Amino acid sequence: MQKLSYILIVVIGLIFAISCINNKTNVNQLLASEDNALKGIGLLGTYEGNLPCADCTMISTLLSLDKNKNYHLRYVYVGKSEEVFERTGKWKVDKDILSLENVDYNYKILDNQLNQLDLSGKEIKGDLAEKYTLMKIK
Repeated sequence: MQKLSYILIVVIGLIFAISCINNKTNVNQLLASEDNALKGIGLLGTYEGNLPCADCTMISTLLSLDKNKNYHLRYVYVGKSEEVFERTGKWKVDKDILSLENVDYNYKILDNQLNQLDLSGKEIKGDLAEKYTLMKIK
């Protein structure tokens, strides 16, 4: 009976160890695939654009993304004020959506450009849709 209990404990221990190894492998594969996706589209870098503004000429915007997942967002309300507004923090990607910490809206990731999404996370439609774009600076 003791021998059977010992064998049972060893088998359960082996199953647990194999399960942990598989989970670690899956996590590593997921992280590697995210890194490869980021490298594949060349997400890192600086983007600029002139976004529409209701009470100014435009919002001159500059966004930089670094390899440590930090961002620096700089914008000026042209025609309204010369004040420069800046935000910094962490960024993350979920599928093809870029999220910036402490920023209310997200961006859809395309090749060499980011399209700002509306506050509900949907693509902006209509005549001004193409103006909500930040182009990558080469």
